[in-house]
Amino acid sequence: MLARRAIAVSADKGIAKRIASGLMAAGCTAETAASLDDLAKGEIQAALVVLHIADGDVDAVRAAVEECAARLRKDAWILVVLPRSDLKLAVAALQASDRLAGVLVEDDLNVHSVAAMVTRALHGDVFGLEKVVPWGTRVYSALVGDYQEKSICIAELSEFAASMGVRRKYREAIEQVADELLMNALYDAPVDRAGKPMFADVPTKTRISLRMEQKAVVQYACDGTTFAISVRDSFGTLDRGTVIKYLHKCLYADQQIDRKAGGAGLGLYIMANASTRLVFNSLPGVATEVICTFDLTAPKVMLKEFGFFPEKIDAAGRLVGGRSQLVGTGPGPTGSPVERRRDRPPPASPAVVWGLAGAIALLLALIALVAYPRFAAPAKASIRVVTEPAGARVEIDGRVRGTTDGGALVVDDLDVGRAYKVTASKDGYAPATAIAEPSADHVVAIALSLEPLASTVTIESDPPGATVLHGAEELGTTPLTVTSLPAGQTVDLTFRKTGYREVVRRVTVPPPGGSSVVAVSLAMSPDFGSVSITSDPPGAQVLQNGELLAGVTTPVDELLVQAGKRYTFTLRLPGRMPATVGVEVAPGERRKPVHAKLAAGGSITVTANIDGRATVLGVRACTRVPLPLRNCPVRNGKYKVRIESPRPYASVDIPVRVQGDHVVRHVDFGIVQAADGCRIQTRRGRSVDKVALLPGTRSVEVLCGDGTERAKATVQVTADQPVTVP
Repeated sequence: MLARRAIAVSADKGIAKRIASGLMAAGCTAETAASLDDLAKGEIQAALVVLHIADGDVDAVRAAVEECAARLRKDAWILVVLPRSDLKLAVAALQASDRLAGVLVEDDLNVHSVAAMVTRALHGDVFGLEKVVPWGTRVYSALVGDYQEKSICIAELSEFAASMGVRRKYREAIEQVADELLMNALYDAPVDRAGKPMFADVPTKTRISLRMEQKAVVQYACDGTTFAISVRDSFGTLDRGTVIKYLHKCLYADQQIDRKAGGAGLGLYIMANASTRLVFNSLPGVATEVICTFDLTAPKVMLKEFGFFPEKIDAAGRLVGGRSQLVGTGPGPTGSPVERRRDRPPPASPAVVWGLAGAIALLLALIALVAYPRFAAPAKASIRVVTEPAGARVEIDGRVRGTTDGGALVVDDLDVGRAYKVTASKDGYAPATAIAEPSADHVVAIALSLEPLASTVTIESDPPGATVLHGAEELGTTPLTVTSLPAGQTVDLTFRKTGYREVVRRVTVPPPGGSSVVAVSLAMSPDFGSVSITSDPPGAQVLQNGELLAGVTTPVDELLVQAGKRYTFTLRLPGRMPATVGVEVAPGERRKPVHAKLAAGGSITVTANIDGRATVLGVRACTRVPLPLRNCPVRNGKYKVRIESPRPYASVDIPVRVQGDHVVRHVDFGIVQAADGCRIQTRRGRSVDKVALLPGTRSVEVLCGDGTERAKATVQVTADQPVTVP
């Protein structure tokens, strides 16, 4: 029997069996229970409890974890299996008790994932990506010490993902997570001897130009179905409470984004929403490692595993999960085996001891031989640094030594024969770096040319949508941001927009790295004017002369129209009667108001395959309107639309019901015509040569000869197909 007892608590026997299998795979004695009430009263005598919560909200999850934690001994751990992937539930569980190490999800639960998380919680030895990926998968590593190396590392990582066939949407998530991990490791994790964040008060622009002495370790791997990445810093400052606090803030607080200097809140939230597994490994004051994995086969990335695991170190500074053996607790073979550490290794043989002593003596002699020349003070020399442009700040191995205000800087007191990294930086320019090796014979000259950063010009116009040109080059349409203009120079920009006069504006481009805003007001061309369209309530569609303006809804700040021409604007909103307003704009007149109050109701539109007139009975504004009848405004209710035509004769009533909508009816007529020498008698006593009837079986009265011959004829009327009677 194994010494560590673990309990799987689940009302689902299938899930309990999977959890128990994972517990045994991790080296535990596994027991199952349907609920905590099924266990013996009082303290639960177990090293770990895996609690399956089948359903419930945040409060139910928090209550279940608190109930379990209250019955555990102080050195025991809890793992929770949630019913679904839900970051709010996971954070609530972790908030409920410090004894909760990790969270799994029911629909992705397997023996391997349970065993891996149990091993982390009970045995330690948590650092390293090789413990996450399948055996045999190659793990790649990189060291990152500054912003430039971070960019190179992310590019290499993305290139590796592409070579493994990882789709773009997953590569973008991987790049984003890697960037957040490295920014935290490089600029949020470092602390000084007093424990204060080193970059808390350093502006971001200055921060990213610095280089860290202690580099972050990046590991990544991919087996074709899962991509894994880890980043480890050398400070160990990120604790469990900080992680939970930031995630809770991003989930619930009004201000969810924490992007101040030294803040990592949004980064943690982004990682939790972009990865399948998020694991924090920590040895306080020494190192923090964050591992993220991505399921490349899932249609949507969802967080399935989440945990925070401290490394376990015993009093002697060794991993608790180190080598151990099974020994009996009692004398002889009848004792019960338990897990104990082997305190003293077997004594080494004398030959081995003498051999090691000789090797140590030889090593000390070699060290003395190499170190002796260094006891003498090294010779000193100078280097001369020249920058283009002047006024750059010069750093030697990360230490600021002065500026090249006079065009050059001489740096003294450098060791002869040693290689120094010389970096020149200036606001608005990209840093330049060179390696210098001082010489005792002469002053070494270093010339550094700094490339200017792009100047940013934001261009706006009133109205927007104007085309901007620099010479013959079209820069885009306003509003736009341009970085291609020559820094520090004066240029002419041309603004063109249909219906407005062309404007040429002379602009001084800011110096390298600077930014400015150019705003231009365009004058209306004398051949055009504009209207401003509003409605009560707003949000109405706009029809100009009966044609719908795609994507245009009220309020419309400014709409260009030809001057001196009559326009009709129909405003249409679901649940409201449409309104039509006529307007004519004078040359150069801008924003002539067009307003309509839209009453509750709808509209009726009727078209037909014959010429004629339509009347909405009871609506004076829609009486004998030439077909087609469009957008007749009516209140909600039932109506009849009468379609009349003199030739072919037609008089038909179409029932219509309006309930806050725009009703459209198209009527297809069939033509019935009389044979030669005959006429058709209408219901109103008129005799005509042809009539228009609705499709279907119809009865008509036919008069022939001198009108004395009368006959009833039944005809089958088909739309657009004439039929002759008798």
